[in-house]
This record gives sequence, C-alpha cells and structure tokens, in this order.
Amino acid sequence: MRKSITVFAALLATSLAATPFVVGATNALATPDTSDVVAMPARVTPIEVAAVPAPSVPETCTRKVRVVYSGYGAPSATCTLAAR
Repeated sequence: MRKSITVFAALLATSLAATPFVVGATNALATPDTSDVVAMPARVTPIEVAAVPAPSVPETCTRKVRVVYSGYGAPSATCTLAAR
C-alpha cells in the first residue's frame, strides 16, 4: 500500500515539475502571432448548380416482409391497400 502511494506521489511531483518545460516547448514550436505574408485575392469562378430530379419508379410490394416492430413511419398507401 505504501509503495503505491509513493509511486503515485513521485508521478505527481514529476508531472508538476515537467509541466512548465512542456508548455514552454509548445510555445516555442507554435507559429508566431504576426504574419509577414501578404494575402493575394483569390479568383472566384461561378459554378452553375441545377437540381436533378430523382427517377420516378413506382413502388412495388411484391416481397413479403415480416414486420417485427413498427410505429415510427407512415406506410405507403399502395402497400397498405395491397395487404388488405
């Protein structure tokens, strides 16, 4: 029990001592706040977007499907009439 507490205390002390060095190294490797790069305007090319209609395929109810749980969607009117 004492050994695990000693190991935990040693890890805690090491992490507290190492934190300033890690933060300093991170700040040293970070990019500077000021930038000497001149931003050039980018050329914008307009693109025409057209809606593509979905293919209209009639809904068929030829397969027999066993419904295990239902209640979140409205069934199709054609399937409901064909099942009755």
